[in-house]
Amino acid sequence: MVRQLVMAMVACLLAAATADAASVRAVVDRNQATVGESIAMQVTIEDGKGTVDLSGITGFKTISRGTSSSFNMINGRTSRQLVHNYVLIPLKAGSLTIPAIPVTIDGKAHFTAPIRVTVSEEPPVDSGKRDVYVTAAVSETSPWLGQQIIYTFRLFNAVQIADAKFQAPEFDGFNAEELEDRHSFRTVVNGREFIVTEVTFILVPVKTGTLQIEPAVLQAGLVQRNRRPRPFAGMDAFFGRRELTTRVLDTDPISVRVRALPDAPPGTAFSGLVGRFEISASLEKTDIQVGDSTTLAVTINGSGNIMDAPAPVIPAPEEFKVYADNPEVQVQPGTDGYTGSKTFRTALVPVKPGQYRIDPIVLTYFDAGAGRYRTLSSPAFDLTASPSDTTAADIEVFRAAPGQPPSSKRRVEFTDRDILPLKAGLEALKTRRSMTPLWFGIFLALPVLGFAAARAVVKMMLKEDDPGRIMADRARQSLKTAAGDCADADFLTALYRALVSAIQGRKGIMGTSLTWSEARHQLTDIGWDDDEAAATAGLLETIESLNYSGSPLDGNKRTELLDRTRQAVRRLTR
Repeated sequence: MVRQLVMAMVACLLAAATADAASVRAVVDRNQATVGESIAMQVTIEDGKGTVDLSGITGFKTISRGTSSSFNMINGRTSRQLVHNYVLIPLKAGSLTIPAIPVTIDGKAHFTAPIRVTVSEEPPVDSGKRDVYVTAAVSETSPWLGQQIIYTFRLFNAVQIADAKFQAPEFDGFNAEELEDRHSFRTVVNGREFIVTEVTFILVPVKTGTLQIEPAVLQAGLVQRNRRPRPFAGMDAFFGRRELTTRVLDTDPISVRVRALPDAPPGTAFSGLVGRFEISASLEKTDIQVGDSTTLAVTINGSGNIMDAPAPVIPAPEEFKVYADNPEVQVQPGTDGYTGSKTFRTALVPVKPGQYRIDPIVLTYFDAGAGRYRTLSSPAFDLTASPSDTTAADIEVFRAAPGQPPSSKRRVEFTDRDILPLKAGLEALKTRRSMTPLWFGIFLALPVLGFAAARAVVKMMLKEDDPGRIMADRARQSLKTAAGDCADADFLTALYRALVSAIQGRKGIMGTSLTWSEARHQLTDIGWDDDEAAATAGLLETIESLNYSGSPLDGNKRTELLDRTRQAVRRLTR
């Protein structure tokens, strides 16, 4: 008993000594960088477990890259090391300081030493010295209200990039549409060849004044080989593997001054169209009969907000009935904006014969290039409505001819004999069933069963095309892949796909990628509280960070990630 007490006291003393001996430190792979260039940072905890607080770091974007641990025993003395990996991306130039980082171990705060980092501006864009950079521009900085302009984002890269994530501006004050096709080409900047990728948006300002287009942001990994190994490269540097350096690039903000349209000339009816347009008209037939119809087709084509073209006023005479059809719209978005046509068809039916004229159809629009209103008109049409060939005299009425003898047919007479003989005996009181109750019930249930079967088939067909079901199945299949025997990269990719598919499937949309903020926002939209949404979004970011870093995973870490992902997917897909 005494021996056990002594052993317990020794264990407590050793634990206390270990806690007191816990230490923390922070190191970076370099203390000189340019704006947007990543810096690797490690926070190491010796002989203890703790929580790292990075909230005091300003001037940097911080990205977690997971943790790693090691256990050593030298001369009978054991030591444990826990390493937290981060990527810091400086957001401005100057002498920046990574402050003392608090690490809480067993309720006690430990602090790392501050680190000073010198951040310089990137070389000019036209110098050709940057490996990768982005630009943004608009086709017109002083548009009129409703005038379409083109916003073009360009990515220039002279080295291979991976895992690029583009975040477009909000475009407050504009109606914005991104063109589906992204254009790529090669160009030479100051003697250096770059691959240029363009992302284009059509913007239509909806309010006047000075509007600010916020910077577009691109996060990408630069794949490159370094001749001089970086401090945290580990065995990758020994074997000459490629290194992935994270960069966050943003464009300069753009100011757009939107001008109000001048007053329309007196006596004109402004159509609301802004751009460059033409009008044409055609009449199907100019000679028709009363009661027949002819079709008047009016086509407005050009470049601008053609889809907003209102139905023209048809100056038809009072002796015509007018029936308008649904307009036919053919608009194509392109690098020059919206171009196309809108056709209005109207059926004209004369109700009286005569000679008629359909006056020209007028269109007033604002010419954004010239800065003034223009009025266009279609040609006039002369139309002849002749009497209908069918008149009241032509209607055939059949009557008996005068003087014709009466019909020899006999009148209907009633006799005492019915078609079927009447039964007067007692056997007429017997109840005769045409079918048994069983068959009667079966025939009665057939329509109900048929309706239920048809409804089930339709529901099943709709369910097969449901995006939520498709994404849920994709999430479950990805979990099965992750649970199998696969490499770390395939394992993390499967977990990422499972979690993204489950989140977007719950929202009823299709997709393959999500950022941390997008995942958190979508989870709160479906009713998760902020803490749960942040934790699941953090799991997604951890999986993505581990995949980018290429750090090896031990069995415990794989099990933990798989269990957490499986729980989240089950909750999202149930």
